[in-house]
Amino acid sequence: MALIKTVLKLDISCQKCKTKVLKAVTSLEDVDKVETDEAKGTIGVIGKADPYKIVKITRKAVSSAGKVVEVVSIGPPPKPDEKKPEEKKPDGKKPDPVPCICAYPPYPPYGSSYIVVPHETQPSCSIL
Repeated sequence: MALIKTVLKLDISCQKCKTKVLKAVTSLEDVDKVETDEAKGTIGVIGKADPYKIVKITRKAVSSAGKVVEVVSIGPPPKPDEKKPEEKKPDGKKPDPVPCICAYPPYPPYGSSYIVVPHETQPSCSIL
């Protein structure tokens, strides 16, 4: 079987989701290389792994966060001797990280306890 490049589009702006996806994809057999592009929101997987399995495991990894995975392309990877068009280098500024909605629950966890200190145990204040 020849090498196949599978390109998927998904939101990998949050580090937690990106880690989940990378961990899931690299756990598959016959994956040689994984490339991510946060600016475009794509992930490219090169190897002999079945593209169906790659899509399935990626969707499973981000399904709990309610994110959607779209297939951009499936085909042979570019040959190493082909030169890529030169990309513009970033100006050194990093974009602000986007907060992940899956990392912060909208409510406090159940079983939270609060400590109430009665007034008698607090020292009284006196100004002399």
